[in-house]
Amino acid sequence: MEAQGQRVLIFGAVPCEDFSFLSPYLNGTEKVICADGGVKNALAAGLRPDVVIGDWDSGGAPVEGAENLSLPVEKDLTDLQAALEQALQRGWRKALLCTCMGGPRLDHTASNLTILEWFRERGGEGMILDQDSEVRLLSDESVTLPLTPHYHYFSLIPLDRHIHGVTIQGAKYPLDHTELVPGDT
Repeated sequence: MEAQGQRVLIFGAVPCEDFSFLSPYLNGTEKVICADGGVKNALAAGLRPDVVIGDWDSGGAPVEGAENLSLPVEKDLTDLQAALEQALQRGWRKALLCTCMGGPRLDHTASNLTILEWFRERGGEGMILDQDSEVRLLSDESVTLPLTPHYHYFSLIPLDRHIHGVTIQGAKYPLDHTELVPGDT
């Protein structure tokens, strides 16, 4: 994700010990939204939250100097989705979602993977990022990965539809106008 326009880092509550993976993505102008316990991660990464939002059930708390938004415990969206809504309301359309995969809640990880489509449908462009992965939603586009890999593996996974015309060049397993089918590993 290029650093064009205003970008927002949105932190989830999944614990992380080393935030060095963020350095290639930071240019010092990012806004920071913390979804509940994500405030601990943002502070551990040395970043000051602009907005902290949550129902305070995952270890988060209001932060002095930030805009603090309390949510009800019983609601129809996750704190992370509420954070993305706040980004959209502020016109922040490019989002890096950090520390929101893994942890004890597989249901949250699964919904966080699909939230990229929800965000895109509302005009946003998002990527989930952690020390091991970059997750992007691709749709009718080409992506060129750098020759020096940031990670050791990459995968294309059709989550909800058949994907036609997939071509991969310069990889160990090339494809040429191939169809990918959900559930086929």
